Amino acid sequence: MTGGTALADDPRWHRLAARGGLVTLPIAAPDSWPHGAIAPGQKAVEAGDDRLSPAYCTLSGHRFLRARLLLPIAGARTVFGFETWASVSEESFQSFLAARAGGEPFAGCFAWLANALPGFDSAEPVPCNLVPGPPGQLPRLQPHPGVSLHAAQRDGLTPDRLAEIYAAAGAAADLAALLGD
Repeated sequence: MTGGTALADDPRWHRLAARGGLVTLPIAAPDSWPHGAIAPGQKAVEAGDDRLSPAYCTLSGHRFLRARLLLPIAGARTVFGFETWASVSEESFQSFLAARAGGEPFAGCFAWLANALPGFDSAEPVPCNLVPGPPGQLPRLQPHPGVSLHAAQRDGLTPDRLAEIYAAAGAAADLAALLGD
């Protein structure tokens, strides 16, 4: 992707890192969702009682909220984020919907990460705190201590680790596009 040069040594990376802002890798649905992605121009996918929208998902009695898991990039103003899904209790799901309908901030809750994230191996479910994001943005996931995602969120990613994540997601071309290839 970078002609054999480590990403950290690539001048295109330095431009992206200095730009600041957020670079995201979206995940379309919780891993257990069997009904396909939301088609362009559609607002949701519905199959019986199951529903997938851009913000939430219901599946066989389970409740999921879309969230961002932010990972800082060492030495960069730019932050990487997975747009992923969190499994929450019915009570927490209803609290989120009520806060959203009332224009109030979501109080947050305990959640389980609902996706296997590219570049991170976890044989066990990942416990997280789901906290409010800035107004108008997705809630944020904070993995609990003791899991590799917590260490990555605390310590940040190296630029080459970011490239590995994009490659594991099959999205190396997306990273190349961000770099200006």
